[in-house]
Amino acid sequence: MDVRQLMCFDAVIRTGAMTRAADSLGLAQPTVSITIAQLEREIGFKLFKRSKGWLEATPEAYTFHQAAIRAIESVSRVNQVAREIKRLNYGEVSVLCYPGIAWRLLPELIATFHLQHPGTQVKLISRSSESLRELIIAQNFDTAVVEAPVNFPTGNVKIFDYRCMCALPEDHPAAGKDRITPADITGHPFVILFPEHATHHQIRRAFSDCGADLNVAFECDFFASACSFVRCNGGVTIIDPITAAQIPSGGIKLLPFEPAIEYQLALVHPANKANSRLSEEFHSRLQKRLLELQ
Repeated sequence: MDVRQLMCFDAVIRTGAMTRAADSLGLAQPTVSITIAQLEREIGFKLFKRSKGWLEATPEAYTFHQAAIRAIESVSRVNQVAREIKRLNYGEVSVLCYPGIAWRLLPELIATFHLQHPGTQVKLISRSSESLRELIIAQNFDTAVVEAPVNFPTGNVKIFDYRCMCALPEDHPAAGKDRITPADITGHPFVILFPEHATHHQIRRAFSDCGADLNVAFECDFFASACSFVRCNGGVTIIDPITAAQIPSGGIKLLPFEPAIEYQLALVHPANKANSRLSEEFHSRLQKRLLELQ
């Protein structure tokens, strides 16, 4: 049997007549009669009998009708899901990211994405870049953003190059300059990320090369934490443009820094896993946002 037969059967039960059932389905009455007859032959028992010109459902028909309704609803739900999948309104996207992009930029991007695709679910998993590398190797994700350098033989990787900026208090003596050099902040309290971070040794080399005094007062894990020190007049720091785009306005002045302190992000797609149309759409939007910040 097929769902067309069940829908004809349901229509006859509801309307009590082949003609009215045909009208409700937009079919010819003979088509409905033939379909019911075919269904009766397949299931092996009578669904209707005629009594004094009226069509009367058998007791077996009422019992069978309950199962038929569930089957029709199930098929209807499957059709609805198919339509929503086609419109990118159904499904799940799993996003891995390092903490620096998880507190504002990605939530904003995900929220906008969900407004446009309300039937979807996005999982945002934030870990340190080192932990992310292990998760990425396992391939259990749809898209990932991790700090470079990276070496993922199991992933499709696109590298984004950024140039870091100097963050300093608005009332800092150098805040009125067009750009900041090590000489401008020599001896001033400085917030630096730990030596494991890609910017740490670049900053030390930049100060050393021009003979400036790098006065490290604070060390921390993340650019966002470094900005919090600056906001509390705890010194100056060098941050990436991703963090710069996320920090609240007021209290901090952002200026170009010379020489260039390079920072890289990697946008990763799993190489050994088929990507859904939904995940491709989100990946494309994330890539566009990262390009805008270069």
